[in-house]
Amino acid sequence: MTDAFFPTRRLLWALRCGLTALAISISSIASAENSSDVAVVGDVTIYYAVLPAEMLRTYPPSSGEARMHGGVPGGRHIHHLQVALFDTRTGARITDASVSAKITEVGFSGVQRVLDPFQIGDAQTYGGYFEFQKRDFYEIGIRAILPGDGGVITKTFKYRHQ
Repeated sequence: MTDAFFPTRRLLWALRCGLTALAISISSIASAENSSDVAVVGDVTIYYAVLPAEMLRTYPPSSGEARMHGGVPGGRHIHHLQVALFDTRTGARITDASVSAKITEVGFSGVQRVLDPFQIGDAQTYGGYFEFQKRDFYEIGIRAILPGDGGVITKTFKYRHQ
């Protein structure tokens, strides 16, 4: 074999290693809990996150985190759903919408709640507590009535609770 063959062979080996690493990282991301997601509906970008209530129970009882939405409910399967809305065109946070969420375990009727506005640092977002009892597939339906004549947007996210 000529010397010209070896650089090509090394390049192919490096490419194979790179593709293998990429495939492994994609499969690990795909199998991870999708505790957050983002979607664009019309001119609105919707972000959501699901956090275990245990995280909020670590804050002092007098803190804003521990008091939001009337306090952190007891129970093992309680999670906090957090939703943020942005004007896709300008990037500005939408702070005066009326937002609700419906959490539905596949095959059941679900629970719907109005999400309360609350502050995280200097940013307003919307949230509420929901129970995710089983490690199963859920739908998270977000409905927002936008200020002024912005209309109503809806988006249903698929969520796998781990």
